[in-house]
Amino acid sequence: MTTKIKRLLVPLSLCFCSLNYAQSDTLEVTLNQAMAYATEFGYQSINAEHDIAIARKKVNETLAIGLPQISGNGTFNKNLLIQEIVAQIGGQTQRFKMGTDYSSTLSARADQLLFDGSYLVGLKASKVYVRLSENAKEKTDIEIKQAVAEVYFLAAIAQENIRDFKTSLEANKQIYEETKAYFENGLKEDTDVDQIKLMINESNRLYLEAKRQQTLTMAILKFSMGYDIDKPLKVSDNITELLSRIPVNPSPGENVFSHIDYRSLLTQMDIQGLDIKNQKALALPKLSAFASYDYTMLGDDLSELISTDGAVIGLSLSVPIFSSGQRSAQLKQKKLGLTKLNIERKMLEQSLERDRLIATTNLANAKEQYNNAEEALEIATRIYDKALLKFKNGLASSLELSQNENTMVEAIIAFRSAATNYFNMHLNYQKATAQL
Repeated sequence: MTTKIKRLLVPLSLCFCSLNYAQSDTLEVTLNQAMAYATEFGYQSINAEHDIAIARKKVNETLAIGLPQISGNGTFNKNLLIQEIVAQIGGQTQRFKMGTDYSSTLSARADQLLFDGSYLVGLKASKVYVRLSENAKEKTDIEIKQAVAEVYFLAAIAQENIRDFKTSLEANKQIYEETKAYFENGLKEDTDVDQIKLMINESNRLYLEAKRQQTLTMAILKFSMGYDIDKPLKVSDNITELLSRIPVNPSPGENVFSHIDYRSLLTQMDIQGLDIKNQKALALPKLSAFASYDYTMLGDDLSELISTDGAVIGLSLSVPIFSSGQRSAQLKQKKLGLTKLNIERKMLEQSLERDRLIATTNLANAKEQYNNAEEALEIATRIYDKALLKFKNGLASSLELSQNENTMVEAIIAFRSAATNYFNMHLNYQKATAQL
């Protein structure tokens, strides 16, 4: 924490980091704090957490299948018309009713699964799905952090543009007043006054454009973080601090096997393997036990119902015998699916190595472009300062001063564009090397 932090805030029970507020209740965040906030409160991150919770509940649901299942039923009947039975008794046709006016039944049944291969495999699979959801959450957080970092840097750029172009605007206004005074005393021409006025207009345009850019980038940053767009927010890291954290010789990171994409694919392969086991388990017998109890009341008068009850226990066995090759065909499909995933794994290994090489090359190129742009800005600034001194001493024209200022402004824009590209290429490198 820096000494600028006025007080600590833990919004919405936030404990993962301390966020500081200025006296105006504006939330001020570093880049790391912004990324941490986004991975906790970003909309996509929250939904990814819900997916993990759903997967864990699915484990409980699957586990419950193998636990005792108890159900109860109850009925009450009033027979409006009792069906008559017609039968031959002693050579004569007899008609009589089989039933009572009222009947009521209460029953309970308990079932316990004793053996089911699919259940055992399904229980393992549900736990692997939790891991898959956790992998998805990790990948989502990586994407969120990259998006937040990119827009955070743009917000820092806009903040410095506002500062620089405001300084330029104020300096041009001062030069304008001095030039106007010289003109009124016959020491400058009217074209000099008009030329400086054009410089003021251009500085003002750049200043207002920078302010609009800051408003836009801060709105995007708030949305990316999951922060209320209507609440004030400020970035505390400047571009110099952000770029200084990029090491001269970036770490190559770990091997491709630690990359989230590779680990997610391995999890999918585990699920496919369990799917094959489940297909094999479908050919195994299923055994379960049950117990039931029935209590029945019958009669033609509600006050004189006759009660009777019964109970039974037993085992239920289901043995698959012949499926006409259906299960065999399904098993072969599952195995072919695993073969495809193995090919995808080898392809992903090469793809990740390729991405690592591309990211390394792009980062080196971006670093060189940044260094060149930085030197160009220093040179353009020195040239402008000398031109300004010459103009004040009457040794350079206002047109020359304007041209040198335009060159300096172009150098500023080019430098910050190169800085943005350098920062983004470093983010891509971190992502490619599993360091983000």
